[in-house]
Amino acid sequence: MARLTRLFVIYAVVLSFSVSSFAQQPEEESKSKFGPRRQLATIIFCGLGGAILGLSTLSFYGRPQDKLSNIAVGFAIGIIGGTVYVTYGAATKPKEFYGDLPGEKMNSAQSMIDAKTLSANTPVLGYTFNF
Repeated sequence: MARLTRLFVIYAVVLSFSVSSFAQQPEEESKSKFGPRRQLATIIFCGLGGAILGLSTLSFYGRPQDKLSNIAVGFAIGIIGGTVYVTYGAATKPKEFYGDLPGEKMNSAQSMIDAKTLSANTPVLGYTFNF
C-alpha cells in the first residue's frame, strides 16, 4: 500500500510540473472560423431559434393545435433573419470571410519592416538637392 501511495505521489508531482504544448494550427482550419460552414450553421440556428419562439406562442391560445403554423412562420422568419445577418457580415467584412490572397500574406513583423522602409524612403516635404 505504501508503494502504491509513493508511486501515486511521484506521478502527481511529475504531471503537475509538466508543460503543456500545442501544435500549430494549419492555415485552412484558421480560416474556417468565418467560412461557409460557419455561415450555414448560423442560418440554421437562427431558424431553429425562430421555430422555438413560434412554439412558445402556442401557450397563449385556447386551442394551440389550431395555431401550429406559428412554428413554421417563426422558422421562416429566423432563416430570413439569419441570412440577412450573414450576408451583411460577409459584405461589410470580406477579408474575414475570404482571408488574404496568396500574394498578400504578411505577418506583423513584415508589416512593421515595410512601414519603416516606407517612412525612411519617403522624402520630407521640401526641396532636396543631390550632386
